[in-house]
Amino acid sequence: MTNPVDRRPALHYAWIVLGAACILSIVSRADSASFAVLVDPLVEMFGWARGDISLAYSLAFLCSMPAMLAFGWLGDRFSARTLMLGASVMISAGTVMLGMIQELWQLYVIYGVFVGALGNAAFAVMLPVIITRWFHKKMGLALGFYWAALGAGPAIFAPLFRWMIEARGWESAFMGIGIVFGVVLLAFSMLIRSSPAEVGLAPYGSGENDAAQHAAIQAVTLRQVLAGKPVWLLMGCHHLGCAGHAVVLAHGVSMATHHGIPGLQAAGVLSTIAAVSIFSRFTFSLLTERYGGRTILSLAVFGQSLSILMLLFAHEAWHFYVFAVIFGICYGGEMVGFPIINRHMFGPKAPLGSIFSFQMIGGSTGMALGGWLGGVLFDHSGNYTSAILVASAIDFLAVPLALWLPRHGKPALPVGAVA
Repeated sequence: MTNPVDRRPALHYAWIVLGAACILSIVSRADSASFAVLVDPLVEMFGWARGDISLAYSLAFLCSMPAMLAFGWLGDRFSARTLMLGASVMISAGTVMLGMIQELWQLYVIYGVFVGALGNAAFAVMLPVIITRWFHKKMGLALGFYWAALGAGPAIFAPLFRWMIEARGWESAFMGIGIVFGVVLLAFSMLIRSSPAEVGLAPYGSGENDAAQHAAIQAVTLRQVLAGKPVWLLMGCHHLGCAGHAVVLAHGVSMATHHGIPGLQAAGVLSTIAAVSIFSRFTFSLLTERYGGRTILSLAVFGQSLSILMLLFAHEAWHFYVFAVIFGICYGGEMVGFPIINRHMFGPKAPLGSIFSFQMIGGSTGMALGGWLGGVLFDHSGNYTSAILVASAIDFLAVPLALWLPRHGKPALPVGAVA
């Protein structure tokens, strides 16, 4: 008697979702991750103050906060693909319109609303959560690939943006980039599915026993999660960590050009940070799954805060590149563990999209604060010394919050909590 034909696909669709998510993460963050290379051209074209320009960076994150809450809630209830298609149009249109700005308020509206709130927020909140739903096994590996791809965005686009602006001019550069972005984002958003159940599949690596265990897990509500301490510790840690590194990400290129380093070479500092973070995002995801969020997150934040102080002694190009390598390792590890921590502490039936959106709000307010502070402190003092010291001090404040998290394997919610 012959065995029945195994009709299971050779490649689980989880890997298709992961591949599409990686491409979407690279492209959707290109504008925001490359902001530092836009500051000097805007100063040269319009004569705007750096503090006024950096306010656009802050507004993008502030405007994204209600959008993140909305997308987190919607992503737990409706098709992520439809939401991402709409966000793709917003990013494409916003990028094209960036090339047409003439007034400072136009930069605020287009960069803050179209690129930040209506565009990037959808991908930033929903994609990591979707990956945790698709992978029962190898979740750390899958998220490692995703976060590594996220780090590749600035490495690719920071020098590309700078080169295209210098070679083709501001308007032509953003016109071409915006159209290409739209095509890529729309195409790969079509491949996204919110969960395996949407297409009649089980998560990758899930067996019958795992399915039975999953069915036995009692769900928790968002109200129960918000009543506990861990979600607020994670939100605060993300806020402080992002506030510290936002000073570097928004003004690192200007810090280098301030010391006479050519623009394209200075843009390479941002690319180096992003490129190194590809490795650390991948590695720290695996380490978080193995050793827990408290240990890995504490190490990443502590290392990030220390490395920022290296900028006080950076005056030549190689100084900035050495800093970029060390900072990039720690910066890449600071944010990658949150989806894994959430899944571990709150369970697979928790409203993970909404939980992650609260943490992203913490990160967004931090990015807004740090991006704005860097410009304002420079305008006040004429150099970046005070901005560097403030960035490092803010980062240090996140260390005790990370250390206060539950140990790996210790549940954050009472056993038997019900919806």
